[in-house]
Amino acid sequence: MFTNYANHFIWILLLFTTITSAQELEGFILDEKTKEPLFGVSVYFDGTTNGTSTNGEGKFSIRYKASTKSALVVSYLGYETQLFDVRKLTNGMSIYLKEKPQSLETVYLENDPWSRKKKMDIFKREFIGKSVDFSECRIMNQKDITVTYNPITQKLNAYAEKPIIIKNKYLGYTITYTMEEFEADLRLTTTGIVLTRSVYVEGSSFYTERNKRVRRKHRKAREREYGQSVLYFMRSLSKKQLRENGFQIFHKGFIVPPYKYFQITKIGEDTKVKLTADRLVVVYDRIHKSFMTILDKNKEFVINKYGNYSPPRKVSFGGVLGDKRIANTLPLDYDL
Repeated sequence: MFTNYANHFIWILLLFTTITSAQELEGFILDEKTKEPLFGVSVYFDGTTNGTSTNGEGKFSIRYKASTKSALVVSYLGYETQLFDVRKLTNGMSIYLKEKPQSLETVYLENDPWSRKKKMDIFKREFIGKSVDFSECRIMNQKDITVTYNPITQKLNAYAEKPIIIKNKYLGYTITYTMEEFEADLRLTTTGIVLTRSVYVEGSSFYTERNKRVRRKHRKAREREYGQSVLYFMRSLSKKQLRENGFQIFHKGFIVPPYKYFQITKIGEDTKVKLTADRLVVVYDRIHKSFMTILDKNKEFVINKYGNYSPPRKVSFGGVLGDKRIANTLPLDYDL
């Protein structure tokens, strides 16, 4: 990772909400034009294991705990995905889905010079990740993914009209991922090696357990991945619990007090952070090394009360945290 073209990985995390007590939400999903009910619409809390689908009358019912923290996603093939703040929804309401317009593939001035296999290999490397063997984390419907490469901009883009189904044997989940955007900014060396400058992925995900009981190997893997996650780091930073949670901060090769280069200000339930150094090294559990930079002249970002940060494109991680991909990602209700 510590090269001139180190991978920087940003996973968009949506703004989350919380509920004061356990509740059940019921509603109806209808076609915006015909007003007819839609059967089999997926309704789930983004990034969690909590979801359901509509019946023949377009009705859904979903229970959620007081600790549920994510946006409610309504997703249906051929229709635009919608996300909601559950606090603004009322029982019995109707949600109208709009059909997606037929899109034309982007036409470039130059022909795409790469084979589908080459493009898919790069896509899988940057979407699934390199730390887990592809046999342990597989995309089950690769044929539904369109991958394009623009030789002028050296950007690789991917599109999927259907949700991407990922079988993650490493963590013991099946993930349904609705991908809104994927862009890898690449660089070709004179020797033909493809390096990755940055990756941007946006979408929503739903997790289901692959086994009735969580296996020991999966439990251990999940604990390990959560400790090494950006989400855990951001939660620890916002609560000023870096040292307690096993993080050390280094600047120019020397260990420093954890908040020496972080200006932390509470703004209601959010936390405003200003980085006063160009780059910091973050070490977790005395072994796992990452680095952090802010791609903004003000070097500021905001962490909400659930550990999500914005603007996501401006906060860049390298090393262990920068290498994390979907194969390493846990549902957001994992530690609740």
